[in-house]
Amino acid sequence: MSYCLNPNCPKPVNTNGGNFCLTCGSKLLLKERYRAIKPIGQGGFGRTFLAIDEDKPSKPPCVIKQFYPQAQGTSTVQKAVELFTQEAMRLDELGRHPQIPELLAYFTQDDRQYLVQEFIDGLNLAQELEQKGAFNETQIRQLLNDLLLVLQFCHARQVIHRDIKPENIIRRITPQPSAPPVTKGGTQGGLVLVDFGAAKEATYTALNRTGTSIGSPEYVAPEQIR
Repeated sequence: MSYCLNPNCPKPVNTNGGNFCLTCGSKLLLKERYRAIKPIGQGGFGRTFLAIDEDKPSKPPCVIKQFYPQAQGTSTVQKAVELFTQEAMRLDELGRHPQIPELLAYFTQDDRQYLVQEFIDGLNLAQELEQKGAFNETQIRQLLNDLLLVLQFCHARQVIHRDIKPENIIRRITPQPSAPPVTKGGTQGGLVLVDFGAAKEATYTALNRTGTSIGSPEYVAPEQIR
């Protein structure tokens, strides 16, 4: 099973495990190793796919992000390119942390930019809320105890996420052995912060310059709105 990454392919689903799309002839492997299986998300600036790494014996799952802006206009597309590149830079700068997806690759193929990162198996908090209802006080304390660890890590490296919301926080099904120690009332690093596309490096100049407002209306900080 493969999914063609050509945005113009009329029949992107391929039932075989070949190297080329049966419909449009596009290459199905990125960098000769990453094979998209199915789409799992789409936004204004790109598409996201569940994939496997065929270069490793166990063929572990991973996530492919394809830069594919829907917006029109030179300045808008330029900003989209900047944000996509920035996400790869931030993930690379932050390095390996059990609560941040590991950056596996960043490259251009067939005139399209791609980012490959670790697959986080689990539900995001928006899905948990939908399935189980509102969190109680104990659960909220656990959430904060877990999340503040990774935010402290990011802020110590002068990185601001700028789009923290339930959809961007995934509870990993199986905590990693390298996860932070259990905090009082917390779980062992089970929460993972994803989508660093809106993140920026905090500098005095940047923090005092008027620019593009980024974030989700329901969760953005009041000073960011201003």
